[in-house]
Amino acid sequence: MKKPELLAPAGSREALTTAIENGADAVYFGGTAFSARQDAALPDVEWAIDYAHTRDVLAYVTVNTLIKDSELEKASEYLQLLSNAGADAVIVQDMGILKMVCEELPTLPVHASTQMSIHNIEGVKFLEELGVKRVVPARELTLDEINLIKSETGIELETFIHGALCFSYSGQCLFSSMIGGRSGNRGYCAQPCRKRYRINEAEGHLLSPKDLDMSEHIGALMETGIDSFKIEGRLKRPEYVAGVVRTYRRLIERYLENPAGFHVTAHEKHTLLQLFNRGFIAGYYFGNPGNSLMSREQAHNQGTYLGKVIEYDRNAAYIHLDEPLSTGDGIGTEGRGTGVTVRSMYIDNIRVDRAPPGSTVRIPMEKFIGKNEVIYKTYDSVLMESLVTRKAITKIPVTMSFTAKTGKPVALRVTDGKNEVSISGEIPAKSIGSPASDEAITRQLEKLGNSIYEVQEIRIELDDGIFIPISQLNSLRRDAVKKLEEEHTASWKRTYKKPGFTADRREGKTKTLLSVNTCTPGTFEAAVDSGADVVYFGGEVFGNKQPTKEEYRLALEYGKSKGVEVYLSTPLIVKDMNELNADADGFLVTNPGVLYHLRNSYRDKPVIIDYQFNIFNRLAMSHLMGNSQRVTLSPELTLDEIKQVTPYGRAECIVQGYFPLIVSEHDLLGNLFPWDEVREAVLKDEKGFGFPVRTGSGGRTYIMNSRELCMLENVSGIIEAGVSCLRIEAKMYNENTTRKLTQKYRKAIDAAGKGGKVRDKCGDSGKYTTGHYFRGVL
Repeated sequence: MKKPELLAPAGSREALTTAIENGADAVYFGGTAFSARQDAALPDVEWAIDYAHTRDVLAYVTVNTLIKDSELEKASEYLQLLSNAGADAVIVQDMGILKMVCEELPTLPVHASTQMSIHNIEGVKFLEELGVKRVVPARELTLDEINLIKSETGIELETFIHGALCFSYSGQCLFSSMIGGRSGNRGYCAQPCRKRYRINEAEGHLLSPKDLDMSEHIGALMETGIDSFKIEGRLKRPEYVAGVVRTYRRLIERYLENPAGFHVTAHEKHTLLQLFNRGFIAGYYFGNPGNSLMSREQAHNQGTYLGKVIEYDRNAAYIHLDEPLSTGDGIGTEGRGTGVTVRSMYIDNIRVDRAPPGSTVRIPMEKFIGKNEVIYKTYDSVLMESLVTRKAITKIPVTMSFTAKTGKPVALRVTDGKNEVSISGEIPAKSIGSPASDEAITRQLEKLGNSIYEVQEIRIELDDGIFIPISQLNSLRRDAVKKLEEEHTASWKRTYKKPGFTADRREGKTKTLLSVNTCTPGTFEAAVDSGADVVYFGGEVFGNKQPTKEEYRLALEYGKSKGVEVYLSTPLIVKDMNELNADADGFLVTNPGVLYHLRNSYRDKPVIIDYQFNIFNRLAMSHLMGNSQRVTLSPELTLDEIKQVTPYGRAECIVQGYFPLIVSEHDLLGNLFPWDEVREAVLKDEKGFGFPVRTGSGGRTYIMNSRELCMLENVSGIIEAGVSCLRIEAKMYNENTTRKLTQKYRKAIDAAGKGGKVRDKCGDSGKYTTGHYFRGVL
């Protein structure tokens, strides 16, 4: 059986060192740029890489954000630094950056981030062809699906085993950016899924999943042959990293030693719960968990059961304990946010620092807590102290040989068993007073301080009656240690030039097209009849039945009779390529797996890349233009940023309509209202904004932007930015609305082409938004 890599998060120096000391085989961390956890950056990634390597631990660096075109110079310099510093891999989301590394830094392995939303075999093969070494697939895959991918591809797979889960498919969430300008694709997610919402009579943390815990199922994961077990948590404290890594290290070794006798001890279960939990779940590994996925009452750490309130009197709670409690512990109630750190507590009016199970304690608390309310321990000071008290950091033993002979320069040789260095000093003088001694020399040479080494043995050859200054011994020691460190780290360093980021520019200007994305025969015909050049049909259908093959055929014939191109819109999530209907002029493609399938099965069919590919820069644009007729840019780009990309390919942009901010495998409405078969509703936040919710195929949830995008008044500016095709997203429109809007944009595009002005306006500014065209994202 293959032993999986245990991969630990490192959001700080302390977390990095504790992960390594507690058994991690590899660590992943980000620098101060281009990392999906901007609040967990290591300022010195070179130090982190060296620190991990000197302890035989692999170092993976996250470069897993979308890169704006204006940032390519900085990104190129950063990737050169990471490559030459010896990173074992970079974890990447951006398609352009992925291509750059694979082509120009070929010995720097690329791991495809879970932000790429890879959820089918074809998507893995697409990345494998590009040279990607490892894929972190979407967390929504089952163990059977992972097993199938593993059996049919030669790529490494890395899957999460513990930590926070996202409600949305990673890389497909625009919620944070649209409501506050903080893009999750850029490392600035404001975690709006952890806030409170209301749908009809349902209220709570409706989008907040529980945390993943696969401790009980380590055997099932190992039998699948997964290459790397990943722990989420770069924003967690070092004690969390220590406890979780230590526990999973034991579990992996335990299963390897005795699969039949594998178990998780009560102490290990309690430790994982106590460190952090919103309730634990096995995610999607064994199928869709439905309602059990969600933690609607508590969006933050739940802790472990402590006891119940007996009475609340005079700003103090009397709590009967079922578990021990110490001063310094954190306690709270479920769901209400009532929590305090225990500064003092009393048993029978006697102040105590520790209370045993079975006792009743009085704890001063300003907030009222009702009788029989359950109390949880959210922070265990004793546990945390035990995790902070780390063993001494493992160091590399070295042997030193020091020689001081009359009339010859002093010499120091240092070896760690693999590498050896020699340093020469000055010729020693005759001693006037106290001559040098073995003891005095040893005292100076063994002072290795914070280096990665510790002295195992010092051998000294010393003539009588000579004097050696302490300053010279210190200098020799420092120079020798520095040189040995350089020798030691040289084996993983590289020497690459800065990778280039040039791309072929397109030639000439083409006619500006109007496309409309529809999902019903009625809206399709309305778009065709009202001036659309291209009509997309199918894909996700909200509130209607999926078009039949006959309806697809009739649509294709109708479009051709009107001189309109008809493209089949493919769903974002496609696990079975046999679901695709090949009877179309071409395809609007939403994920790499479908692109790979079409490229190999229907080479004669043109392809349009959809916005879910998250195209941000010229490199991604140029690469995907080699696989398509046109590329839809990310809706997170501003008009100025679009201008930087359009010279490198034919770009399409969404200018009107509603599009998903969240795509989730969880059937939100079906689980909230199982008795009602509600398929559409409005999600309201605490500020009163309403986000349309629609249920798509497979029970997947789509949460739309709260205000309708409208760029009608800015058509001229978009065309001047070099956009080749303007798109109306009409999947939430009826025939009449689709017809009116298509006519308006047709007139606006034609007028702009003749140098005229757009007469139509969007209407009430409170109802519409211009998205990110003028405000951008972090």
